[in-house]
Amino acid sequence: MTVFSRIAVGLGCVSLLALPMNAQLRETDVERDLRLFYETGRDRAVWLDTNGRPSSGAERVIARLRGAAEDGLDPDAYRVEDLARQAAALRSAERPTVIDAAAFDVALTSSVLNYFRQLHLGQANPRALGFHLDHAIEPHDFPERLRTALSGHSFDRVVEELRPAFAQYRGLREALTAYRVREPARARQIELAMERLRWLPDITGQRLVVVNIPMFYLWGWEADRNAGVPAIGMPTIIGRAGSMKTPVFHSTITSIVFNPDWVVPDSIVRNEILPAIEANPDYLSKNHMEMTLDRGTPHIRQLPGPWNALGRIKFVLPNIHGVYLHDTPAPALFEKERRDFSHGCVRVSDPLALASWLLQDEPEWGPERIREAVAAAATRIVKISSPPDVVLFYMTAVFVPEDSSVKFVDDVYGHDARLDAWLRARTRGDGQ
Repeated sequence: MTVFSRIAVGLGCVSLLALPMNAQLRETDVERDLRLFYETGRDRAVWLDTNGRPSSGAERVIARLRGAAEDGLDPDAYRVEDLARQAAALRSAERPTVIDAAAFDVALTSSVLNYFRQLHLGQANPRALGFHLDHAIEPHDFPERLRTALSGHSFDRVVEELRPAFAQYRGLREALTAYRVREPARARQIELAMERLRWLPDITGQRLVVVNIPMFYLWGWEADRNAGVPAIGMPTIIGRAGSMKTPVFHSTITSIVFNPDWVVPDSIVRNEILPAIEANPDYLSKNHMEMTLDRGTPHIRQLPGPWNALGRIKFVLPNIHGVYLHDTPAPALFEKERRDFSHGCVRVSDPLALASWLLQDEPEWGPERIREAVAAAATRIVKISSPPDVVLFYMTAVFVPEDSSVKFVDDVYGHDARLDAWLRARTRGDGQ
């Protein structure tokens, strides 16, 4: 039996030991990737030379894992020092045992697959933290990525492909090391922002609108992204901190409504409008509202017009939260530095400019036609033929491509604090 044949037998044993002992326990994503990788490779060693010692490729990969902090990741999560000790023991052993060699091979493969997954998808499940993003449900074949890296001696290239393909991520990554040295707290904000960027689905190749909630700002990018420089930007007003937070989610902007009515959410009817009617019987007429009853339940609608809470323009983005972007009849609030005043929807400071940008590919809807539609006072819905992606997102550290600086803002909703606590608990071994 050759050295590699003996190691293959050892790998079969060790890889089994690496999986759950209780068959009823759910296999983790990394355990599944590990099993699939060795099943496809017929339990062949991939990190050992012909004498059963760590290959030069194994040494380079351990060094890469040690540098995971460059991406805001924790090298300890990949057992780097344990791997280095195992590699040193195999190198110094007079005759490495098959089990020791196989154990090293499996351990390094497991760490690499975990690194690939966390680099691409993130360390935390965004839904566990209240973020409605579904990157992880897209198909991701990390065992195949590793096979590609090994067959083409292209580990660094595969790592680069797995990083989020955003200029924002690249800029924050470049800034991270410098901030670690001089401002560790700011460095942590950058790491948390990079983690959240890993949660985003693939939104390259088409126009993109992003509302960064704690920054109270909206940006829009053309499909080519222009090296990260936005084509449009404007201040926003977001949901109040507390029970009216603007949610984090991904959707598309499918249509624009000129002169919309406002169907008041039941919670606002119950908590605000009914008490106001009780205090002032003329409240509905003074606010251009109509009330109907459905089996005793009141429903209230505000008529279109300059008084309408949505202003003159509403941007529709289908979602389970009942959230949209819209104009406002109270523009003076945009002069405030902190702008969390809404019930959860996002008010935009320049809805005409945003509508013009979104409708730029609709030949019949130029800026003048848009102004005419608003002035006409009639409700009109315009479908967007190529709906751009929209992400309502949360980052307290943002790379500014125009001057290569990083802008920091306060954690208005406490999302950074919760993510930081989750990641630190995970490092201690008690995270979920």
